[in-house]
Parts: sequence; C-alpha cells; structure tokens
Amino acid sequence: MNLSDIKPGMRVAYVPLHAHGNMEHPDVEHGTVSSCNSRYAFVRFDRQVGKFGCEGTTSQSCKPEDLVAI
Repeated sequence: MNLSDIKPGMRVAYVPLHAHGNMEHPDVEHGTVSSCNSRYAFVRFDRQVGKFGCEGTTSQSCKPEDLVAI
C-alpha cells in the first residue's frame, strides 16, 4: 500500500513480511489508522483496544507496504 492512500479512520490489516502475503497467517493483525507522518502509518490494533480500551492503547508505527486495506 502507498502512504498517500492511507487515511485516519481507515481499517487495515498488518501483514508481516514472514506471512508472505497470507491474510490467514496467525500473525496478521487488524486495526484502525489513527494518523500518518511522512514515513509511517500509526495503527491502533483491535486486540490491544479490546484488552486496554481505546484510551489505554498506543498506536503502533507501521510501514505502509506491510498494510492492506480491509
């Protein structure tokens, strides 16, 4: 995915390199983009939000090429 295509509020899946594009891989995580800078998209992942709530969750920086729109 290109960084210019990623917008706050967008739902994404983080697909780590070792998953080789397999969206069913157990390490794929779903989340919502909270913001972007010139290099990274920042994502709040569903698993963390479910555990700590939205206020208790910190967005994680992700390379845009590791994200897939869902």
